[in-house]
Amino acid sequence: MSSLKGAPKVKQWVLPILCTVTVLLPSLVLALTMDEAVGLALRNNHRIKEYRNLAEAQSSRVRSKRSAFLPEVDLTYSFTQTDKDLPYQTRRSSMLSLELNLNLFNGFMDLRGLEAERHRLRAAVYQQRAVEADVVLDVKKAYIEVLRAEAMLDVAKEAVTLLQSQRDEVALRYREGLVARNELLKVEVELASAEQGLSRAESALSISRKALERLIGVGIGEEELEGLDEEALLPYEEERLEEMLKQRSELEYLRALKRSMEYDRDAIRSGYLPSVDLTVSHELYGDSAVPDGRTGLHDTETRAVVKATWNLFDGLRKRHEALAEEAGIRAVEERIKDTEEELGLQLRTALDNYHLAAGRLEVAEKAVEQAEENYRITENQFRQRMATATDLLDARFYLTRARNDLNNAIYDMHSEVAVIERIVEAGPGPENP
Repeated sequence: MSSLKGAPKVKQWVLPILCTVTVLLPSLVLALTMDEAVGLALRNNHRIKEYRNLAEAQSSRVRSKRSAFLPEVDLTYSFTQTDKDLPYQTRRSSMLSLELNLNLFNGFMDLRGLEAERHRLRAAVYQQRAVEADVVLDVKKAYIEVLRAEAMLDVAKEAVTLLQSQRDEVALRYREGLVARNELLKVEVELASAEQGLSRAESALSISRKALERLIGVGIGEEELEGLDEEALLPYEEERLEEMLKQRSELEYLRALKRSMEYDRDAIRSGYLPSVDLTVSHELYGDSAVPDGRTGLHDTETRAVVKATWNLFDGLRKRHEALAEEAGIRAVEERIKDTEEELGLQLRTALDNYHLAAGRLEVAEKAVEQAEENYRITENQFRQRMATATDLLDARFYLTRARNDLNNAIYDMHSEVAVIERIVEAGPGPENP
């Protein structure tokens, strides 16, 4: 009975705590940061998983090539039954053979083939890094677009609020006979247009969130995103960027691909040298299905054979294959040069866009300051009946445009910074496989 009497007291403690936690829980949820979004994408993005699997497959091919330096061991069993007696053999015979084969020399073909696969692995890892960098850039841009859409939505909400206040003021004056009906209709039309703009801003925010969710592989719903660090907008030094441009994954991928093709060419040329193989075998014989010895003949046999093979003519096959690899190497060299020029152009374009956005930001900040002051003055004049509703509508339009221009300049700069970071791609390369 004492425990039952204490139960209500426990509920009196628990219920207020549960209510408090329920109320405060939304405010305790941390905002999603850009670094967290990038981390989610690196773990969940399907394109990244695809190229990681391709790199893993190439790693297995490297391990497969290493097997050429180890001996091959075969165990063979055979049973023979004939319908006639043969000299020195019964109608039934069996053999169990253990054979070891080892290539002693093949013109370094296996070694060069292994090096070719190793460089293809490096190429696959660099290709994976390039895809990861592309996805990171896409995530950063999508994250920035969500913040831009949120800022545009705030401006659209403010425009609707200002126009609703103005509509109420003009409606009151119209009822008092102080303004013409045309003035009220003009404000109502602008309000309806602003409400449509608000709907478009809400739709744009929803779409931008969906785009970010697709890239990071998890839903974010209405989760708040953390703002961006303004220090990320510090100017870049073009000389340093040009130096870091040499580490671009796409260029390293092409260089590794070229090296693999050079080893493939050398492996083909190895076919002009002789090949030497060693075979060691031990065989057991029998007069029945069990190789347990034969009557009148030797029961076991051990052999060691060294075989040298030298192809003297193959119809010029190796020559043409080597020429094909040479042409492929030259093609990759041209592709490297073209990629270097393209990346240089991308860098200069991104830097120019960055500086243009920085200039627009300075102008937009001054424009917002002027538009806010102009709206404040015009609103006071409107209340004192020294300005018309049209004047206030114009002031509101200029204020909305100035704030949108400011938001666009800010997020364009952040976007260009993300593009520059993708182009230079500074950081350590993959380890040697």
